[in-house]
Amino acid sequence: MSQERINEFVDSLKLDEPVSPEVFKAAVKSAYKDRSTQIYFIWKKLKELYPEVDANRVIREGSWDFGLWQGKKIAEKYGAENIGPAEAVLGQTSKGGWMTFEQEITQLDDDRAVKLFHACPHAEALAELGESPETIRMFCREMLGHCDYAICEPFPNVDIDFPTTVADGEGQPCAMTITRVK
Repeated sequence: MSQERINEFVDSLKLDEPVSPEVFKAAVKSAYKDRSTQIYFIWKKLKELYPEVDANRVIREGSWDFGLWQGKKIAEKYGAENIGPAEAVLGQTSKGGWMTFEQEITQLDDDRAVKLFHACPHAEALAELGESPETIRMFCREMLGHCDYAICEPFPNVDIDFPTTVADGEGQPCAMTITRVK
């Protein structure tokens, strides 16, 4: 009986059937939101259990290390010395990210690349948890966003900046702007 129930459940998942773009986007968005929610609860618990610890710094440094790990993978693919703005943007662009963050590349050349993120599941998750716009902005700018800066750390030929973010609450997209170091 137990195996039959397991088989019925697995069959109900329809794992062999194609997934629509909407279902794919929803699944990836849910995973991003879950990651943000988990980090949020770790941050809250650190503040509660260890008030003497700088919880913001722990999350910021962990985000940095995660981004550095990602950047090193991109550097291995292209060779760090060969990465300019275009490669930096393309190296960290995926189908799931493109759809979930509603991304748009508005510039891609040798000296400058700009990718806009019109949606942010991280900010959405924090808003659903009831956090204030100020906390959402701080969580992005002072903690989670350090991942993106660290991704470009292994690339000596580029600088990265975000003049605007969704989390700023001003109706602007995240504007990942990568420029060539001269």
